[in-house]
Amino acid sequence: MRILVLVLASLLAGCAPKEPAPPPAPVKTEAELRREKWFGPEIARKPGIEWRSSGLGIEVLVPGEGLAPQRTDKVRLHYRVKLVNGKEADSSYARNKPLEATVQHLITGWAAALPSLRPGGKGVFYIPPLLGYGGVQAGDIPPNSALICEVELLEVMPQ
Repeated sequence: MRILVLVLASLLAGCAPKEPAPPPAPVKTEAELRREKWFGPEIARKPGIEWRSSGLGIEVLVPGEGLAPQRTDKVRLHYRVKLVNGKEADSSYARNKPLEATVQHLITGWAAALPSLRPGGKGVFYIPPLLGYGGVQAGDIPPNSALICEVELLEVMPQ
């Protein structure tokens, strides 16, 4: 009888519920890995940023009102450009003089992101190196730098 009880106990022990397997680790896409490489994991996962396939990130803080700028429009804006390490590389605020330029003459990332704002709008543009200055040194911006640009669109002057 003891043997029968031991055999039954062994069989039943094999039928007991097992610890569920841990869920598989989420697999990151190539785009997510690039964002982490350029901007760090915290920014790459930050909610509220619209990431485009080009690697450009747009975070609209205040949408503004009126007409969005087109590529051939001249715009007046204030901006602050920072490197990923937080160092400020350029600022129209520091000069107390807004920038006036035609959208298509700005760096590629800005030209692509500006239509997401309207006059009075503010946003943060996360510019990967190829949409910024690429391999070129630009003032205090080293070659192949990702940029974090705070932009305040003051005015759109259609051509």
